[in-house]
Amino acid sequence: MSDTNQSDTSTPKKNILWVILSGGMAITFMVMLFLPDTGMGSGILNIYSAMLWWGIFGASLFKYLDRSGWFGFAAGSAAGMLIQILSQIV
Repeated sequence: MSDTNQSDTSTPKKNILWVILSGGMAITFMVMLFLPDTGMGSGILNIYSAMLWWGIFGASLFKYLDRSGWFGFAAGSAAGMLIQILSQIV
């Protein structure tokens, strides 16, 4: 019999890789919204992409912090929508 703690072996290690990857994509789309002539265009698709990537980033961040991924996705999507609206004003 080994003296290892059972709870340490049964809990998976947290992986921050998905938080970094989704955050990088969210920041990429945010920069593309504020820079002119980057290919995002002024159509309705840019709000969906901003909401999607910021939502994925929020979900992965909240799951990493042991919170509800759905709430993180909703908060991230709302942040993406606000960033897109702000980029149209600026």
